[in-house]
Amino acid sequence: MATATLEQIARGLATGDAATREPVTNDPLLTRTSLEYEAELYPYEFPVRIRSNSPAILRAAEVSWGTYRKRFDTPPLEVRLLVSESESPGRLEPPVFRSQGHLLSIAGDSENFACLDLRAGFSFGWVTKNTAENTEYLRQCFLDVMIYPLIEIRHLVTVHAACVIFHGKGLLLAGDSGAGKSSLAYACARRGWTYVSDDASAFVRAAEKPRIIGHPQKFRFREPVGELFPEFRGLKSSVRAYGKPTIEIRTASLGGFRTADQSEVDGIVFLNRRDHDGGAPVLLPVSAEEVWKRFSFSVWSVQLPEFQERLRAVEHLLGIPAYEMRYGHLDEAIDLLERHAGGA
Repeated sequence: MATATLEQIARGLATGDAATREPVTNDPLLTRTSLEYEAELYPYEFPVRIRSNSPAILRAAEVSWGTYRKRFDTPPLEVRLLVSESESPGRLEPPVFRSQGHLLSIAGDSENFACLDLRAGFSFGWVTKNTAENTEYLRQCFLDVMIYPLIEIRHLVTVHAACVIFHGKGLLLAGDSGAGKSSLAYACARRGWTYVSDDASAFVRAAEKPRIIGHPQKFRFREPVGELFPEFRGLKSSVRAYGKPTIEIRTASLGGFRTADQSEVDGIVFLNRRDHDGGAPVLLPVSAEEVWKRFSFSVWSVQLPEFQERLRAVEHLLGIPAYEMRYGHLDEAIDLLERHAGGA
């Protein structure tokens, strides 16, 4: 068959005449890899379209976000995670995160990586087959963190706090990493409180009043959790994206726990076990200025105008009653919180 001329090819492209098109064979960047597996899921109730060349990616996404339902009618964000044919060993160590401008990179190695365009609401990446088969690592170190920053930049602000509900009142249990947010939230839920979220709580920054969007499908603990709760004794942690070994427990496996997928914020309690003197737990008032200092520091920074929007959203929390709780024992801390909520 005679080779088509450039003029014929151009004419064919313009008219849609497939017979005159030459097949494209030079694709060193693999941009034409077929993405035959596709699903729309709703992390934090926002639509996200996930595409891949492997069903393993959709299975992992379903584990992370399959229980969420659509609540916000916004254009879907797009996430593409592809799996290579490489026989290299699966990645085990947490990746490295770096950002400039509107781009954020997730770098594991030359075969396991991703790039996020925070402004466009788009991310893509590649992982090896062995990495994809390790569902927990794939979710926590790549897929989830390819999705969440896109939602955060576009719609949310997140603070380091668990959220629980007692007698209809939503309470943020705030604090730095290791402050005991997840442990106290679990102890409250075991006592009969309603569980909304553990170590991070997000709310829509455009809302006039903060309303936490929950993720009550799971608890995440540090490995010594078995010393606090015998039912978790012997469980081992897995590596998370930010290098913190964590045990993930699905709430559905616990049975009998009350959960809610959202909550208003009626009170804030900053947890402080470090300065507890060994006596009864105490609640100390925290000023609005101190609330701002603690929460604004927890909002991770990127070089985008949305960073300032997210900071301004934190101001919605400043009028909410806030306290620091110095405590040692979980049951005594919950008793104090219940007495305080009953007298509020």
